[in-house]
Amino acid sequence: MTTEREGVPIVADDNLHQAEAARQAADRLALALEEVGFDVGMAFPGLRSGWDGSAAPGVLLGAVTCEVAADLAAILGNAAEAGVTLPPR
Repeated sequence: MTTEREGVPIVADDNLHQAEAARQAADRLALALEEVGFDVGMAFPGLRSGWDGSAAPGVLLGAVTCEVAADLAAILGNAAEAGVTLPPR
């Protein structure tokens, strides 16, 4: 259940663990991007945990330049060629 106060979503206690998971995911993503060579503050200035339009917690990636998108696509393509895939969920 959510309500709003001054336009800011207030999330019920049952969603707090999701908000914390989103924060941790954003931190892990930032570290992974740095490990492959990105300057996260410059390349992904909008990367943060936050709330979507329905007040659900998540990771906001923000807009990136064409160069950053091409670099990220190249890294992911190389990982896929090396057999790196997502673990089953």
